Amino acid sequence: MSQGELKVTTFLVCVNPMLRAGLGHILANTRYEVRDQEKEIGRASEVGPVMFIVDSNLKNALEATGIAALKDHHVDAKVVILADAFSLEQMMTALKNGADGYCLPTVEALIRYLDLVMLGETAYPSAHFLSAVLEAQSRSGVELSRPADASTRRTVAQASDTRMLSNREAEILHCLMQGAPNKIIARQLDVAEATVKVHVKAILRKIQVANRTQAAMWAVEHLSNGGEEAGLSLS
Repeated sequence: MSQGELKVTTFLVCVNPMLRAGLGHILANTRYEVRDQEKEIGRASEVGPVMFIVDSNLKNALEATGIAALKDHHVDAKVVILADAFSLEQMMTALKNGADGYCLPTVEALIRYLDLVMLGETAYPSAHFLSAVLEAQSRSGVELSRPADASTRRTVAQASDTRMLSNREAEILHCLMQGAPNKIIARQLDVAEATVKVHVKAILRKIQVANRTQAAMWAVEHLSNGGEEAGLSLS
C-alpha cells in the first residue's frame, strides 16, 4: 500500500473458504483491509470507505434487492461482483441492478478494478465484453466489417421511444458495438472524425449512458435477447 492511500474496509461476501483465503492473500498489503462481515458490518459507517466483494455464485448475488441490501449499510458503499468465469448476461444483470463492478479473481486485474471502482468508475473486463459482443454479432449473422444496413439502423433507432436516434447515430452505435474507434468509424462511413465525435456525444446523451462502452452494452441489451420483448432483431 502506498503511503497516504486511504484505507478501504472490505467485506468478502462469500462462503467458499478457499475463495476467502485466496482473496485475503490477493488483498494483503493493499489498502483493501478485509474485515469480518458478521462482526463489523454494522460499524461500516464508522470506518470510512467500504467495499463489498460478492461471490457471483451466491443466491441473489446479482439481484437488485441483494445489492441494495449491502449498500443500505453504508450510503457510499461499493459493490463488486466476483465471477469464476466471464458471462456477458451475468455482467449486464449485475451492473443493471446496481453493482459498481464485475470482475474475475486475477491478482493484478482485481486490484486495478477495485481502484477504478473507488474512483467512481464502473469496472469490468472490457476485453471479455467486446469479445462476447463480437461473438454474439457473428452468431446473429450480421457482417462486422461493414456499417449497419437500413433495416438495422431502423431497429437501433426504434429501440428507444423517447430518445430516438437518427439513422446516422444508429450506424455509429452499430460500430460502437464492434469496439471500433472514431477513426475507423469515420473511414467506414466516409465522414470526418470530428463528425463522429459529435454523433457519439449525442448517442450517449440520448440513451443516457456515460461512455461508448456502456453504449455498446445498451445496444447489446436492446438488439439481442434483451430486446426481443420490444420486437427487436438483428436478422
